[in-house]
Amino acid sequence: MSASSLDRIPALDHRQRALTLAVAAVLSAGAPAARAADGAADGAPDAALDEIVVTANHRAQSVLDVPYNISAITGATLETAGVGDLTSIARLLPGVTIPDIGPRGNSSNSLIIIRGMNVNDPITSFELPWGSVPTVSTYVDDVPLYVNFKLDDIARIEVLRGPQGTLYGSGAVGGTVKIVHNAPDPTQFAAEVATEASHTDHASDPSYGIRGMLNVPLGESLAFRLAAGTNTTAGFIDASNAVVFGPGIQPVLANPADPLHSNYATQALGPIDDARSFGVRAALRWKASDALEVNLAYQRQDDHSNGFSSQTVGSPYTTQALVPQQPEHRTIDLEALTLTADAGFATVTSSTSYSVNSADNVFDQSQYVTGYSAISPLYYGNYPRITSLFYNTSRDTSIVQELRLVSKQSVDWDYTIGGFFQHQGQQLFEYETVPGFAAWSQLPGSANAINQALGSSYSNFGDFVQLYNGGTRPSTLSPTDTNYTYLRGSKFLDHAVYGELTRHVTKDWQITAGARQFWQEFSQSLYSTIPYGGPFFSTLPPPANLTDALGTTSVDRNLSFRNHIFKLNTSYTISPQTHVYATYSEGFRHGGINALPIGNCVFCESETIVPYKSDTVKNYEVGFKGEWAHWLRYSAAAYRVDWTDVQIQIFGQAGDPAVVNGKQARSQGLELELNGELGAGFSGTLGYGLTDAKITQDFAISEVVNRVTYDLVSGKAGDRLPYVPRQTVTLGLDYLKPVTQRDAFDFHVDAAYHSNVTTQLNDTVLGYRVLGGFTTVNAALGYTLGKAWHLRLFGSNLTNGLGVTAAGSLYRGNDDPRYRIEFPTRPRTLGVGFDYKFE
Repeated sequence: MSASSLDRIPALDHRQRALTLAVAAVLSAGAPAARAADGAADGAPDAALDEIVVTANHRAQSVLDVPYNISAITGATLETAGVGDLTSIARLLPGVTIPDIGPRGNSSNSLIIIRGMNVNDPITSFELPWGSVPTVSTYVDDVPLYVNFKLDDIARIEVLRGPQGTLYGSGAVGGTVKIVHNAPDPTQFAAEVATEASHTDHASDPSYGIRGMLNVPLGESLAFRLAAGTNTTAGFIDASNAVVFGPGIQPVLANPADPLHSNYATQALGPIDDARSFGVRAALRWKASDALEVNLAYQRQDDHSNGFSSQTVGSPYTTQALVPQQPEHRTIDLEALTLTADAGFATVTSSTSYSVNSADNVFDQSQYVTGYSAISPLYYGNYPRITSLFYNTSRDTSIVQELRLVSKQSVDWDYTIGGFFQHQGQQLFEYETVPGFAAWSQLPGSANAINQALGSSYSNFGDFVQLYNGGTRPSTLSPTDTNYTYLRGSKFLDHAVYGELTRHVTKDWQITAGARQFWQEFSQSLYSTIPYGGPFFSTLPPPANLTDALGTTSVDRNLSFRNHIFKLNTSYTISPQTHVYATYSEGFRHGGINALPIGNCVFCESETIVPYKSDTVKNYEVGFKGEWAHWLRYSAAAYRVDWTDVQIQIFGQAGDPAVVNGKQARSQGLELELNGELGAGFSGTLGYGLTDAKITQDFAISEVVNRVTYDLVSGKAGDRLPYVPRQTVTLGLDYLKPVTQRDAFDFHVDAAYHSNVTTQLNDTVLGYRVLGGFTTVNAALGYTLGKAWHLRLFGSNLTNGLGVTAAGSLYRGNDDPRYRIEFPTRPRTLGVGFDYKFE
């Protein structure tokens, strides 16, 4: 509840108690339209609900007038609940799941799950960008872009459930999340600054942050707004088995007197998963005339994170990973220009954006290389101190142009027509090292294991690589200890036209039809080297591969798509406060092609997994929404989603990432949301989601390489979709109490529960687990001093529950116990914050 509500807090009404909200749920479900003309006569609180206006249909509408299931979280609610990033919104939304894998893991790929639309494992999400786009599209104002942005200076977040391809340019199958920032205001100067500090159990350092906002009118029609903030998040995961590296990232020997056989030295480290972030957004708004408005914005976020917030199974808040410090530096730049013109009969909007998402990180691949070393001494000669580091550099650039024509609301017809263009380019460069291997490979005796296996007489492993493999001697490579390089580039070009046409059959009944036609092109290239293997691993055609000392792979492929989707919706207004609706809508994600080597080579893949198709959904939904007695807002929906050609992110038998198609899945369930003003300064929310998401058709994707069959991924009818809880419950309670005419006390508490989840498609896969359900409780106490100061005490995970949000083994071929990992919820955190608003 905002401070502006101070003047309308009613006196204590003994008829309203804390259970009013739950009782109202039963009443409103049974007879939502049967409200008395006078709310007080029904025993309802005197306080009325604030109207929430959204732009989901590209028109300013009350959330109740949108004829499908939409949730809206205001900026004030986000601030009160202490929700600081996109990952945390799930605790306020029923039926929305976002596995929280910490600052290092959350930044790479979108993990938002709506209506059970998920088959991917978040354990594989943080190594590199996924090939398939998320099931949920994300918009930053009018720009389609996923970034786990810090939520500063937010007007609201709109969550649209179900596919939205006939209203938004970016395709998706699960839903759309739209972040709407506060716009510059030319009517008044405003500024505020806020700071906070907190301590997390198991952390040795505090977390802290500061943010500010400045709104400056530059004339009657021009305004500038600046929001910026920085925060440091303390780590809480310790490391018990970290390899000690010396100069040049060389492992320190446990026995320096025996460099041929010595293991590496290890050490314990304090919390390794700390992170810091800086963000800034500058916006300029110009009302050029009564008919034209110009909005220009620039946004940047700069994130530094260290290790992952994961623990080794059986070791709470401790990792046994060999290289626990795996830093990442990510920067996101977004430039957007939006022009809005009033053409009289309609509003024309042009949105142009350019975004760059760049990251540099280090990833521990030790488990993977250890697995290969265990297969045969031919790979690494039984090198005694294997660790492996992947150095990744990625860059994702996107140019988007979206043009919309939205009619003025009329008695008979409304329409929305849009055109969408996107040109996206992605580039990923990786090189892998095995620290210390180059120096070891030159030692006399390093070929002993090879000589025993082959009956040869090489003096060292470097000789074996050069003379037997025809590869490049490890000691001559740069950077030092490089054993693999990987360069992947992809381009995606999307052209689409979309639109919706609404016929108002009567003043209470409307029918909407929508369609989208799209033309898409996707290309991907790969260039990689495995210099230790030389010609054995080369995929170049003869005779080049006979002398290829770098083990080169070069692939370039492209594919085009053309398709369409449809939508049909109808809604009826039973009363001004009660609406019912039904929707059939289709959704899609674009297909593509995997740049994988095929043919007859050691690490070639089967041709069957090279192309992958678009996956599509058919969404059926019925629901009702409304208000009861001006104090209770409700929304309820039942849905079924049929999902065809499910896209699954996998790693091929050689470890290269790829996307493949499964068969069919289905998700069906219920969604309920209640928001109420309970009287006496109390307001509350209740949300419930029931989801049954399963595979509905058996499938098995395997490939035969060199007469060996590799099972890549499979599913059986009835298998649950991973990381989809059957039940979610969200609860929130707020209280605002005036103390004096200018001062007030406020209180907030929220709780979120989700039931157990599975971690893989079926229980035969290495790493399959059932993660138990858990509840988190968060609260805040605040005190407002006059119009300027607000002081608050806050706490998250107050019960200090050890809920596990994700778990598994990093590689299916190696079940090294050090890499059986799980991501726990952040332990109990207590803090204090101060906000000051300048008049």
